[in-house]
Amino acid sequence: MKRLLFFVLLAVFFVGCYKYPDTSQLSTNFVVLTNYDNTADFTSYKTFVLPPYVGLISATSNDSTLDPQYGDQILNTIATNLTNRGYTEVNNNHSADLGIVATAFKDVTIISGWYPGGWWGYPGWGGCYWYYCGYYPIYPPYYPTYVYETGSVVVELVDLKHIPSNEAKLDVIWTNWNGGALGSNSTNLQLALNAINQGFTQSPYIKAQ
Repeated sequence: MKRLLFFVLLAVFFVGCYKYPDTSQLSTNFVVLTNYDNTADFTSYKTFVLPPYVGLISATSNDSTLDPQYGDQILNTIATNLTNRGYTEVNNNHSADLGIVATAFKDVTIISGWYPGGWWGYPGWGGCYWYYCGYYPIYPPYYPTYVYETGSVVVELVDLKHIPSNEAKLDVIWTNWNGGALGSNSTNLQLALNAINQGFTQSPYIKAQ
């Protein structure tokens, strides 16, 4: 019996000391995912070339490129990370070992729901104020509509050094996907830049030597 009590107290101790993660942080940054070709030797590449713009894909058919005031900063962040890893930027596709593909995706989601309404205090229950209790409906059933935007930025490293002569196929050796809920344009941009930096941070194998 004493042994059982000991284990119960021990369990309570660990549960009481366990630190739960701060879930409020889950929506403050983009989720960052990376994947790579484990057969690629990243040290064999020495140069890279940037595209002239960041592509944009959204529900608007006219969208094709991201506004340069945002896209240029994304490309500069990619270039800075690669330069810090020992790669050299060149302007000619034919002399570059690595090509960069950067694409932004934007989607608007609309959800309509139904809420049954409620009373002062809790829905369906009476409330008490200054020692007087009663049932006071404060709002009727209604149909709220929620609109939110989700977006992602995808960065890819493309092998331009080893292009098969018998097929027009380029191999993607690294993919960095960053996604989450969107806010203001300035917030979106900073989240995207942070996520790209994080993508390189969790990819230490990307280095020229």
